[in-house]
Amino acid sequence: MLTYHYFGGLVMRKGNIIISCVFIVLGILVLLRVSTFPSIGQNQITGPAFFPRLLAIILIGLSAALFISNYRGTPDERSTGLFDIYAKNAYITMVALLGYLVIINIVGFIIATPILLFVLIRFYGMKNYPKVVLSSVIITGIIYGAFKLLLAVPLPTGIIG
Repeated sequence: MLTYHYFGGLVMRKGNIIISCVFIVLGILVLLRVSTFPSIGQNQITGPAFFPRLLAIILIGLSAALFISNYRGTPDERSTGLFDIYAKNAYITMVALLGYLVIINIVGFIIATPILLFVLIRFYGMKNYPKVVLSSVIITGIIYGAFKLLLAVPLPTGIIG
């Protein structure tokens, strides 16, 4: 006899198959739309279409992996209930990210991002302060370098203007 669980089992598997199909179609639509973006030169790797194309390909790949794993009937791992400790951690992370979205425009990317990373890395268990600080600063630097310097994407400057 089949049982229907909302956070695991048959209903969850069917939901994963449906949502993976939806996201595969969405990724294909993004690829089709991005193909109409203007190019800035034949020898340029980056341009207006580069990042959306990259995200669409990643979306299609991950959705296909979800589809295959659920279609083949790979057994689900332990499902997390709404009030388990792992779900609470996810909620706290979501609230931290919402707070980050608010303060990034006020204090800027360079100040807000290492603070967010420091808080989340500490929250998820790393206790060594020098490593946490160094990780936060290095990750912020890598993100800043990739977006601001390499891709020329403007990042919020906030009070440092």
